[in-house]
Amino acid sequence: MGGSGREAAPAPAYAGTVAAGQNSLGSRLRALRTARGFSLAEVADGTGLSASFLSLVETGRSDITISRLVRVVQFYGVRITDLIDEVPRADSMVVRRDEHRHLYSRAEGIDVHLLSPDGRGAMMPVLTTYEPTGNWAEFKAAPGTETFVYVLSGRLELDVEGHDIVLLRTGDSAYFHADRPHRIRNPGRSELRTIAVVTPAAW
Repeated sequence: MGGSGREAAPAPAYAGTVAAGQNSLGSRLRALRTARGFSLAEVADGTGLSASFLSLVETGRSDITISRLVRVVQFYGVRITDLIDEVPRADSMVVRRDEHRHLYSRAEGIDVHLLSPDGRGAMMPVLTTYEPTGNWAEFKAAPGTETFVYVLSGRLELDVEGHDIVLLRTGDSAYFHADRPHRIRNPGRSELRTIAVVTPAAW
């Protein structure tokens, strides 16, 4: 996961956002694992990811999808925001459009902008852009997690366990229990943009 080679966004509103660099992210994951006293094998057992893959991520030699990263931070009991540099802000309550922190997953084709000043609140609002065929891989959040999603533009395919697959278009919204296995996909040929709110904040 990293921003190198990524095309510049057409809208200038996000020109100043800060991406999570893969090397810094990997080193922070390694420091976190070491501080907690876990071996790679123990983290692999707790997350369902291979020890060799986790090693590659920690040394910056492999990307990690956002879906897999969420599994790792849940294992450690931290949030993704704990691994991303803070952006200096004049107002602790306000996030200006050039102060977003964000994560880009080339493999999934999604770019997630964090809209909350920090990750300590009960909710985490996010602005997500899905490239054509972009896919948030099947994921199951922590027990009790709920998600609201609103489609700003494009089409969204939502597949939640126990419910028929639904197609949302611009202006549509959905509210679902994210602790059920679910998947979000952009089935169209154009970009999909959504606003979502997750509670409790998993980021």
